[in-house]
Amino acid sequence: MDKVIRLEKYINAFFLTRWDNYQKFYREVNENRRNGIYNLKKGNELMDMLNNIHANLEERLFFKKLVPQIFATPDNLIWFLKAFKEHLHEYQPLLDLNTNGEKTSYIIHELQSMKIELVELMDYLIILYDKEDILIPYQELRHSLITKDLKEFFKNLNSILASVSYPMLKAREGYLHSNIHLILKLLGFDIISEESTNIGRIDAVIRFSEIIYIFEFKLGSSLEAITQIKKKKYYEKFIIEKKEIYLVGVGFNLINRNISDFKSDLIIM
Repeated sequence: MDKVIRLEKYINAFFLTRWDNYQKFYREVNENRRNGIYNLKKGNELMDMLNNIHANLEERLFFKKLVPQIFATPDNLIWFLKAFKEHLHEYQPLLDLNTNGEKTSYIIHELQSMKIELVELMDYLIILYDKEDILIPYQELRHSLITKDLKEFFKNLNSILASVSYPMLKAREGYLHSNIHLILKLLGFDIISEESTNIGRIDAVIRFSEIIYIFEFKLGSSLEAITQIKKKKYYEKFIIEKKEIYLVGVGFNLINRNISDFKSDLIIM
């Protein structure tokens, strides 16, 4: 199934099961706003929050077809989902201000539940968009990177490399690097090898909608590999993209002809 169709079907199913409750809550709060939401701390801003969420759902998301009817391209849709998620997070201090244990207004309870549901929806949709229809273990390999589970990623990658016949894996860094690149490229990863920077070449870069992985491969030490990434600041050219950037140093074991260990680090903007 085309991944855009997959997104549209899931979004529509999500709101079909919730829309009546959302609409009922929206009407009740509006009809009784002077004696209800306006009596809460920063009630006007809470009302703006509810109106904004309702408008985005009604005008931008609750449709059977989103691309190209509402969003010109799939990238436009993904951009909106990310922006909407960040916007929802911005409301959290307003909700916290009105949270008072058992005395918390039902309005705040409902708004908090709605916010959590929608953030979880955005997170899942982005993963759903990145995840390809490929066979296990390849699907698991891809999904582990999307969910930032590098331990699982290298466990599965080691298993695939172990299936490569012994004579094919020559004891040179370049051959091992080439095998990994070939495997990941055939699986459909957006991977670039020998990515140039102003002071060197990155062994491999893998991109997703929210994450960029920078890989350096070394015969022996993963510490040496990740140190090289940091020393040469391979990550600098990607900062402008405003995505999470993971640095991954990978060590190869010459005897086993496979990955021995890895070290990773997240660049904090």
